[in-house]
Amino acid sequence: MKQNKSRIKPDFLRQLLIVLVVLFVSFTGSLFANDTGSLKKGDSLPDIKYTNASEEESPIPKTTSKVLFIADMDASKILHPLLEEHGKGYLEKNNAVLVSDIHRMPFLISKFVALPKMKSYPYTIRLVREEKLADPYPRTKGFVTLIRLGEDGKVQSVSESNSMEVIQKFIEER
Repeated sequence: MKQNKSRIKPDFLRQLLIVLVVLFVSFTGSLFANDTGSLKKGDSLPDIKYTNASEEESPIPKTTSKVLFIADMDASKILHPLLEEHGKGYLEKNNAVLVSDIHRMPFLISKFVALPKMKSYPYTIRLVREEKLADPYPRTKGFVTLIRLGEDGKVQSVSESNSMEVIQKFIEER
C-alpha cells in the first residue's frame, strides 16, 4: 500500500507569502491613510537617527535642500521607477534625500523581504523604524510628501504629489 503524503510546494508557499504581504500592507496602509503631520514652514526636520537598508546610520546631509517622504507602498510605487530610471547619484546631485517610514511593517517582512530588496536600489533610503518618530511628516496614502529646505535647514514648503512628473520637477529644481 502506497502512502500518499501531501507536500506543499515551495512555489505555493512563496505565492502565499506574497499575497499575505500585500494584504497586510494594504490593510495597515488604509488604517493610517491620511495622517496629517505637523511639519510646516519654519520648522526643523524631526531629530531622528535614520538608518539605511544595511541598518547603518544614515543622517541627512547638511547640504540637503529637498526631502521626499513616503509612508506606504502606493507612494513607493510612484517614486521607485523614477529613481531607478535616473540611477545612482540622482538624488545626491540634486541635494535631495528619500525618507521612508517603515515602522508599521512587520519585522519578518522587513527583515527578509523589504530590506534585502532595498539594498539593491541605486539610491539610499533613510528609514524610520520606530513608532511616532516620523509623525511630524505629513502623509496621505498614495502620495509622496515633498519638503523644500532653506539654507538654514528649516522647512520652506511642504506639498504632496502622486504625479511622477511633478516629483521629478521638484527633485530637479534648483
